[in-house]
Amino acid sequence: MRMTKLGAVLATLAIATGTATVLADTPAQAATATTTTATLTINQHAKVKAQYGNTIGFLEAAVTDSGGGDVLTGSAVLQQKLPGKSWKDAKTDSDGTDGFSFGSYGSRAKGNVQYRLHYLGGTDGTTSTTYAPSVSKVVTVTTLWNFKDTSACPNGHCHISGKLIPRTKNHKILVQVKHGSWKKYRVLHTSSKGTYRVNVTGSRKGTKYRIIITRTHSITATMKGYRVVLV
Repeated sequence: MRMTKLGAVLATLAIATGTATVLADTPAQAATATTTTATLTINQHAKVKAQYGNTIGFLEAAVTDSGGGDVLTGSAVLQQKLPGKSWKDAKTDSDGTDGFSFGSYGSRAKGNVQYRLHYLGGTDGTTSTTYAPSVSKVVTVTTLWNFKDTSACPNGHCHISGKLIPRTKNHKILVQVKHGSWKKYRVLHTSSKGTYRVNVTGSRKGTKYRIIITRTHSITATMKGYRVVLV
């Protein structure tokens, strides 16, 4: 009978000891990373429209913590998305100690494009604070056709003419005239040098014309108006 009781006691101690060992092996919880907010603008705007080749300003990037303070550690990637394409990395700033910058990249309108800032996260070496990754809202650049306008009325014979920038051959340009409403006047196609020309007539009150340079996958349709007056 005594041996039975002793065996029961030993069994109880073994179970208790095993339980203590399991509790001691439980890992401590990792510290939670500080939430961040990535922002990206062009001259403090989220949407910009400009003619091809014109300066639109610098991309301005910033990362802040939940309290609005600047995050000056870690790396950030400028990503871009062309029409019909997926997001791709364009530029990387691996040193955020003086803020994030991508130089003059994207400062001119070279085609329709979207940008966003992807902050990859990082840990401050001084405070040991870890910052979580974040992605900014999208910045949109709309690019219009640029052109050198050479329209004139030498000796009373008027024409609308010009040269596309960038130079594009065999590109469609719709010419309309306003008689109450806008009506088709001519359909032009640019030469191998990107030039176009159409003769037009005026009136004493002035006849209104407009050209519509059709879009491409990277440049938005662009319109310009004219008024031809006989004097």
